[in-house]
Amino acid sequence: MIESPTPALTAAEVEPLISVVLPIYNGEQYLAEAIDSVLSQTFANFELIMIDDGSTDDSQHILREYEKRDPRVRVVVRENRGLATTLNDAIDIARGTWIARMDQDDIALPHRFERQLEWLEQTGADICGSWVQRFGSSDKRVVRLPQTDDAIKMAMLFCSPFAHPAVIMRALLVKRLRYDKTWEKAEDYDLWERAAEAGWKMANVPEVLLSYRVHAEQISTLTANRQQQLTQDIRRRYGAFVSHSMRLNQRWIDEVLKISESSLSELDMDAVDAAFTELLQQSHGEARDVVFDHATRLYFRAAANCPNIVSRWSKLNREFGEGFKVATKLQLWLFRLLQVRADGALFKQLKRIYIWRASR
Repeated sequence: MIESPTPALTAAEVEPLISVVLPIYNGEQYLAEAIDSVLSQTFANFELIMIDDGSTDDSQHILREYEKRDPRVRVVVRENRGLATTLNDAIDIARGTWIARMDQDDIALPHRFERQLEWLEQTGADICGSWVQRFGSSDKRVVRLPQTDDAIKMAMLFCSPFAHPAVIMRALLVKRLRYDKTWEKAEDYDLWERAAEAGWKMANVPEVLLSYRVHAEQISTLTANRQQQLTQDIRRRYGAFVSHSMRLNQRWIDEVLKISESSLSELDMDAVDAAFTELLQQSHGEARDVVFDHATRLYFRAAANCPNIVSRWSKLNREFGEGFKVATKLQLWLFRLLQVRADGALFKQLKRIYIWRASR
């Protein structure tokens, strides 16, 4: 008897290695460009899950057209439920071993997935991001994020160490932790913080794999204020974890984090110096570089409130920095002399020149 050949599986039936999660809300202006950048990846074994979260523009029509063209595309259209819920809904139906994030207005470079999978295998990480380059405005900076697990977990004390739309995460783990809608507007930072406490191994590919679009519709002043408050709450939560795990004085870390707030009254710089000294002593390699970089940024923020800020930073630099850094000392002195306050417009203008010029 001649056996009938086994029918070939369709693209929709093949178990994907990656599930790409792309939430949509009124994204018609840039949506096609974002989708095209995913579908043209050099690594092709993925599904693209796109949930339209109650859009009122033409996004749904665009999604349906792509659904007809490519069997890897899965589209869900429903009422608005918010970003965190939409991400969780997509994660729940994801079939891949890995969850890759993507936003409706960004562009993934063609080799993004291929390169990140290589990096995940090389490092054994549970989550992997990458550097990103901003575009769409005069801001064309490359955001260079820390590469190693130790450095990322140090950076998390001060800011989110990943570009959210550039990450790939182990599906089994993210399905357990999930996004928390209580922290919406900072739901990614909240997830990374909880993942760090849970012991996830973390990495960033030290090259640009995503173009991050900057445009006026991204965030309102009200949303920015809410995001800033949530971010500070997450910093404090992680600060307590770091203090306990590294056996540091909790009050010292609290004083460091206080510098990120708009009001810097009654700042204890002795505690700040002590905290950074301990953090630097217990860090090595890239992690130490990350701590020293953030220490320098925060000393600039504190300069107007601290008469001897230059000598304090110089002492830290002698022990843990590289070179004499005469320019940095001069800039700190200038910030102090001009009383450049962290919540003022002049600080925002100068920090791009003096502090964030090379990295943000």
